[in-house]
Amino acid sequence: MASKNTSLKSWEQLDIGDIVVRTATHVVKQRPVGVSMWVIGCLLAAFAKGFSVDDATMESYTVTLQHAKEVSSKDLSKALETLRVAEHRYQNAKGWFWSCDQKCQKAKDQVGMAQADVARVQAMEQKIVNEARREVGIWSVCGVQEVRDRFWSSWKSGKDLAARYTMMDAMFMMLPGSQEESMMSFFFKLLMQYIINLTMGLIGALFFFVYNVYHLIVSYGEPMLSGLAFFLLVMMAGLATVGTYLGAIYGTVAGGGLFLLKQAAKQAAVEGNHSQGRPRQVQYGMGRSGGFQSQRAHMD
Repeated sequence: MASKNTSLKSWEQLDIGDIVVRTATHVVKQRPVGVSMWVIGCLLAAFAKGFSVDDATMESYTVTLQHAKEVSSKDLSKALETLRVAEHRYQNAKGWFWSCDQKCQKAKDQVGMAQADVARVQAMEQKIVNEARREVGIWSVCGVQEVRDRFWSSWKSGKDLAARYTMMDAMFMMLPGSQEESMMSFFFKLLMQYIINLTMGLIGALFFFVYNVYHLIVSYGEPMLSGLAFFLLVMMAGLATVGTYLGAIYGTVAGGGLFLLKQAAKQAAVEGNHSQGRPRQVQYGMGRSGGFQSQRAHMD
């Protein structure tokens, strides 16, 4: 009984703010280099805008990109439509069990030519875009903004993936024959599953983003040392952003759990004090002499 009261008292006197401060201090002292890189990454993610570009270069960049959009909207759209029609004819020309006669082979050859035409137009469009990018460079406001757009696009994809997987998990949890549990337990499990899915989704999105950044650096025609420096800074900023977001989620869940345990300990302590203050029930019984005997109520 004494050990139980001691345990409840320790939970009741738990200072969550002091735990956070001591944990943060310990991490800073043990990993100063990692914390410094994390701070630099957060600052880069929040404030890095890139170097400004003069008006003439910006105008040339905008005109070149507009030309690439025209190629995409006209030639590429036409090539894709031709490919769609060729694929439809090829599917209709197939026989039973995927057999392909002479007519089917001609339709297949047309699909191959249409695919080659689409690849040619896409390569021409990408060449025009690369020419525009090389006019400004990856360190410019245009390059940094494109990297930011790629990051948030990957971020959204990771969160959408986590939401879809969590929805599937919820459906499996509600299937007939699954273990019966309370509504609170169900939502807690679903929350933990979403956090796991979100972690995996954002980590996967970060790897995909880093892969895209490499291709962006190549398309901007950046020299090796300059491109490597930019790649390392972007990777540092991406890691800091994802780590901060996930750390905030983990901290919120852990802090909420400690707060609930603290409140439960307080409630248990109050109920224990009330139960100790209640008088015991008076019991009546027959004595050996046939008379009634009573036991007086007394306080614990």
